[in-house]
Amino acid sequence: MTRLVLLALAILAPALSQATETRLALVIGNSSYESGPLPNPANDARLMSSSLGQLGFEVIERRNADQITMKRAIQEFGTRLEKAGAEGIGLFYYAGHGVQLNGRNYLIPTSARIEREADVEIEAVSADWVIEQMRYARNRLNIVILDACRNNPFTRSMRSADRGLATMDAPAGIMIAYSTAPGTVAQDGSGRNSPYTTALTQSMLELRQPVEQVFKQVRKDVLGATGGKQVPWESSSLTGDFYFAPPEKVASKARPSDGGLPAPNPEPSTSGGLIGWILSWFPSSTPAAGQAAGAPGASIPGARALTLFGSLGIQASDVEAGRTYPQATIRHLIESAPRRVTLGSTPEQIRAALALCRQYSSDCQLSWYGDEALREVTLEPFEIDPAPVSVRAFRQFADTAHYQTQAEKVGFAYALKPGSSHLEAVPGGSWRNAINRHPLEDDSPVVGVSFQDALAYCQSNRSRLPSEDEWEYVARGPRRSIYPWGDDPAPVARTMNMAPHVTDGPAEGIGGRYKGLSGNVWQWVDTRVGARRVLKGGSWLESNPSNKRAATRRYELPNRADEDSGFRCARSAAAWPDADLWMSQLQ
Repeated sequence: MTRLVLLALAILAPALSQATETRLALVIGNSSYESGPLPNPANDARLMSSSLGQLGFEVIERRNADQITMKRAIQEFGTRLEKAGAEGIGLFYYAGHGVQLNGRNYLIPTSARIEREADVEIEAVSADWVIEQMRYARNRLNIVILDACRNNPFTRSMRSADRGLATMDAPAGIMIAYSTAPGTVAQDGSGRNSPYTTALTQSMLELRQPVEQVFKQVRKDVLGATGGKQVPWESSSLTGDFYFAPPEKVASKARPSDGGLPAPNPEPSTSGGLIGWILSWFPSSTPAAGQAAGAPGASIPGARALTLFGSLGIQASDVEAGRTYPQATIRHLIESAPRRVTLGSTPEQIRAALALCRQYSSDCQLSWYGDEALREVTLEPFEIDPAPVSVRAFRQFADTAHYQTQAEKVGFAYALKPGSSHLEAVPGGSWRNAINRHPLEDDSPVVGVSFQDALAYCQSNRSRLPSEDEWEYVARGPRRSIYPWGDDPAPVARTMNMAPHVTDGPAEGIGGRYKGLSGNVWQWVDTRVGARRVLKGGSWLESNPSNKRAATRRYELPNRADEDSGFRCARSAAAWPDADLWMSQLQ
């Protein structure tokens, strides 16, 4: 009985907490732009304010706001959030023009006069400011909703501005929702309201499910309304449950085919008492055998496939959300279609890297990370070695091909001077002796090899060096984690006296198929910056984990060999090697 009472309290907790929490919302909709008026944002703001009011939110609403009006409203919102205390719930909604510049998002007031990039900081309002207001208030949960990815006239004269909005990392307790995928443009809609806000307000009012499920339903609805052309996106670091509307029975979660919802039954059953009421929340039957999505021969709903395609950056204009498709059709697209992805670091990630760096060194500077700005790239199918090239493999190549490395030709390689951060030449140092500074084992990664040496090895195996974009994509995956295994620096927050074996360390990269991407050896990639080449991954000699992030770069002359630089090879492929992983997520 005690267990059942605890279960009852757990189920009732969201509904009970809703009665005591303070819900605050700031809603801004800007339509009246001189250079690019929009028909719907002001209407969207009115619809959103009405919907939030029905859900118990105290709403601050501003339509067609200039910069001063927007900033004062955000300031008022932050003050009221802070007064709400730890149990406060904050929601910020913006519809209108927005622009990303150098990886940061800006919301455009109706009064903005933007003719060049330098005007953005002066005329616009940084979306980061809203996040900071929420973070400072320290509420248990906050939501930011940006329906601001429309085609933007303000970007036409800006070289550094990109289409749509940039991804922002969500700090703990915050969800950030975008009307479409980062770097793409949303539709304003042909009706009175945008497809996104229409779907969102409907789901908020009708679905009695956790907020994550509400946004999943929004994604499906928008995909259907736009023929798969618009894929809403969320970045979430929520640590608790939140319901817009009081939770409904589990059995009522799915929408009936006619679009309506069964009437809620908030009262406990008189026949079964409290326990009977609790049990009535759970379905009494299970799906028939063979009907699961993963069953042999099962079809995959287009909406579900399009959601995955959106996360992978796959353009699939022929796939419709309202249809189903054979698994073979979806698999072919996953295996063969190019992927447009976002790499690099957000401004928040760069600031976090600097803060982490300063925990280990007082010399850290923000300028060290200026080369990590977000970039959009399109990748064709390729595969990359699961581990760095070992001493054993390189020896077989060198002995068979009678190959002499750069260090062997000049008679020295470089190593860190003991007790210093400066390099010194080590006479006789080469890959054959690990620069005479470290133990040499066959299963260690080969070091003391230059870019030219690494390229020669890969070409001998009918492969090539990966580009920086390929290396980083494999390391970070669609979720763009900080390290190849996630966001926790613990596995690389140390140094060692010798290189780990090439197969040591946690499972890394997409599908956990790789080893030694970070914290093993610096790895040459085929990306040029001026006269230098780029290396990725950081090495076992690095004491600072901020230098071992997947976005970190190091530059070196292509003929220089040192004690902790190695490599792995890549090759173009007819099919992406991770198709099984993504297909499993659809089943």
